[in-house]
Parts: sequence; C-alpha cells; structure tokens
Amino acid sequence: MDKEQIKKNAEFLIKELPSMEIPGVAKVRCKYKKMVDFAKCFGITDKKYIGSEEEGIIACPAFANSYAVKAFYTLVPGVKLEQDGVKRDLALVPTKLLHASQKYNWENCFPIKPGDVLIAKAKFGKVWVHEESMRLFAQMFLTVKNQNDELVCQITAGAAIAAGGY
Repeated sequence: MDKEQIKKNAEFLIKELPSMEIPGVAKVRCKYKKMVDFAKCFGITDKKYIGSEEEGIIACPAFANSYAVKAFYTLVPGVKLEQDGVKRDLALVPTKLLHASQKYNWENCFPIKPGDVLIAKAKFGKVWVHEESMRLFAQMFLTVKNQNDELVCQITAGAAIAAGGY
C-alpha cells in the first residue's frame, strides 16, 4: 500500500472511529482453577485469591489481564466500516493489529467469583497516527459486567495498527 493510501485511510479512521460502539460482545467464563493459577503465577498467596473453592475466593486484580486481552482480540477484528462505498475491516492486515496497552478501573465494581460469566462491550475513544512511523493508535473503552449485569471492571485499552495494516 502506498503512502498516500495509508494517509487517506488514517484520515478516514480518525474521523469515523471516535465514539463508535464496537459491535458484539466478548464473553469469558471464570473458572476456579484458572483464577487460582493466574494468582499463583504472580506469586500471590492471599487465601482470598487462592483458597479453596468452598471458601468463596475472588479473582485477583491481575486476572483482568486474561479477560481484557480476550475481549480486545474478540471485538476489534470484527469491526467493519464502509469507506468510499466499499466495506472493509478495521485492520486490513490482521497481523499488523496489536494490543498496545491497558489501564484498569475497579471503582464501584463487584468482585469476580468462580462461575461468573463476564460480558465485555466496547467503544472507541481518541484515534491518532504517530507521524514518523505512520502507526495508527486507537483508544478503546471496555465495560465488563458479570452475568447479573453488575460492573466488574472498566478498562481503557490501546490498539495499534502498523502502517499498511489499516
């Protein structure tokens, strides 16, 4: 893809993506063993995160990494747009799509328990291009709730697409 087409695509995405709701949802079933293994891999020894299932453990904060990345790679590749009357994917070359960052907010959130089904929805925020590399960056806001529609985490994630991939 030539530089002019990359610039044209960047301008289109910078205009179209901000505030766009990403279609679909990402679902993650929280299993006791996965939650405990995740906590242990970070050296966490607190029984509220690694105790027996009968003790009513909750997910450690680091567990958010597991569902944030799954939500990202479930939702973002499904984004479809129409540019100049032609339908296109957000990432024209999927291998150039990267999960670039994440920040978590657990304010007013419920703890995650084994058996919970997490449901993530997302929308885009700010979109920009790093001029030197022509890498496109998009901010995403993910809202994650459990099966009872209780908020469990709010995530601000970053997507990056290398030049020629958008």
